[in-house]
Amino acid sequence: MEALLERTESLRTESEKNSLEKYLKNSFVHFFFLAFSVAVRRVEGKYIIPPHLKMICARLQFHNRTSTVAPRYHLKSTVVEGYVAWKLYQMARYWNEWNYMSYTSDLGAYHTKRLKRYIEALPELFGDYRSLTPAESILHYEKEGRQFVCEPEGITSFKRGKHPHGLICDDILKDPQVKLDISQLEKIKDIFFTEVEQMPTEELHLVGTPQDQEDLFAVLETKPDYDCKRYLAEVDPANQIPLWKEKFNWEELQRRKALIGEKAYMKEFMCMPVRSGESFFTLLTLNKVINNRLKNHDVIRPIRLNEWSYGGFDIGKKSHPSHLAVFGVNRKKKLVQIHSKWMDGWDYIRQVDYCRQAIKNFKIARLEYDNTRAEFEGFREAGDLPAEMAGVEFTSKNKFAMATAFDRLLTQGNIQLLNDPRQKRQLLNVDNDLQALETEEGHGDCFFSICLAIKAFMKGRRQMVYEL
Repeated sequence: MEALLERTESLRTESEKNSLEKYLKNSFVHFFFLAFSVAVRRVEGKYIIPPHLKMICARLQFHNRTSTVAPRYHLKSTVVEGYVAWKLYQMARYWNEWNYMSYTSDLGAYHTKRLKRYIEALPELFGDYRSLTPAESILHYEKEGRQFVCEPEGITSFKRGKHPHGLICDDILKDPQVKLDISQLEKIKDIFFTEVEQMPTEELHLVGTPQDQEDLFAVLETKPDYDCKRYLAEVDPANQIPLWKEKFNWEELQRRKALIGEKAYMKEFMCMPVRSGESFFTLLTLNKVINNRLKNHDVIRPIRLNEWSYGGFDIGKKSHPSHLAVFGVNRKKKLVQIHSKWMDGWDYIRQVDYCRQAIKNFKIARLEYDNTRAEFEGFREAGDLPAEMAGVEFTSKNKFAMATAFDRLLTQGNIQLLNDPRQKRQLLNVDNDLQALETEEGHGDCFFSICLAIKAFMKGRRQMVYEL
C-alpha cells in the first residue's frame, strides 16, 4: 500500500501529481487504504488495516448520517479520524469546520491529538498545509487561502450554538472511569436529539459500543435518515469465520474469550449492550410481561376488588426514593400490578400515611417492607404502623430467594407489570449480584419492592379477582 505514496517522489509532471491528488480526493476508500493507513503505520509501527473498514469508508462517504457499532480493537475510531483527515485534504470550501465529540472533551482531545500526529506523518499529502495553531488538540490548517478547523468536544460539556459542517461522535455513551447508569444514558439520548443532532449542517457520523438495548444506537437504527450497521467479531460462528482474520482469527478470538471471560467477550467483541450483559433481567424478558393496558390506579380512588391485594415497600435512604408496589391476582391466577409509587424526598411520616391509605383503598392483605435498618420501628412501638405491614430484614440468602421467585414468575409469564418507564429502567439497573448503580432515579428500589410484594402474596396465598 505504501508503494503508491513512495512513487509520488518520482512523479515528474504536474499533471501526474494532479491526477494522484484527484484520485485520492474523490474516494475515501482509496485515501484511507493508500494514504492514511501509511500515516498510521508510521506513527504506530507495524499496522494491518482490516478489510471490513472498506465498507465503513464507503458508508461514510456516501451517507450524510451514519451509525456504526464495531468490536473493540477493530479500528472504528481510526476510520473516522481518517475521514476527518480526508475532509481536510479535500479542503472543499474557503471555510471548513468540523467537531470531534466524545463522552468528555478530554477524550475528544485524545482523538484530535492522535489525528494531528497522523497528518504530520504524511508530508507527501499535507506538506503544503500550514498549521495556524500551536494547540495539540485543535486542527486548524490553511492552504491557498482556504482554512479547515476541527475542535474536540464532550457531549457532557459542549458549547451550544455551534453549527459545524460536520460532526464525529466517537463513543459518546462511554465513560472509561465508570459504567453509565440507565438514567445517564437517557440523559445523553435526550441531549443528542435536542441539541447535538441539530449542530452539523451537513454530516453526522457516530461510532461506538452499545451500552443498553434501548440506548442511542438502538434508537438511531429505527430512523430512516441514518445508515446504520453493526459489525461483530464473529461473522459466522457456525463456520468459524471472523471479521478480521489477519489479526483476530478464530483461534485468537477463542483465546481472548478464555482470557477475559465470556461476559466481557460478549461486550467487547460481540457488541452485546453492556447493561444487558450484566442485568438480572433482560429487556426482552421484561417486555414480555409489561402490559400496556394496565392502569396505575390512584391511591385515593378505590378500585373494584373482589378479594385481597398484596404489597411490597422498599424504604429508601435519604439519597434514594422509597417505592411501593401493589399486586392483585387476575382470573388466570397471574399476579397483576395495579399500583406503582415513587416517593422522592418523602419523610417517614408521610410514607407511613401513604401506605395506610393504600392498604385501605386497595384492600391489601399483607404489605411487606424492608426492615433492615429498622426505620419504622418507632412507628411500630407507638402503635402507628398498620397491622398489615410486616417487616423483613434483608440478608443475602433471602434477597436471592426473593429474586429467584421473581425470576420464576417472569419466566413462566405469571406476572404482569405496569408500563412504568422509571420502574423498567430501575429493574434493568439491578445486576446478577443484586447490586444496582446509584442513579438520579434510584438504586434499583422497585426491584425489591416487587420482590417483597411477591413474598407477601406467597405467604398470604389468598386469591382475589382484579378486573382488567
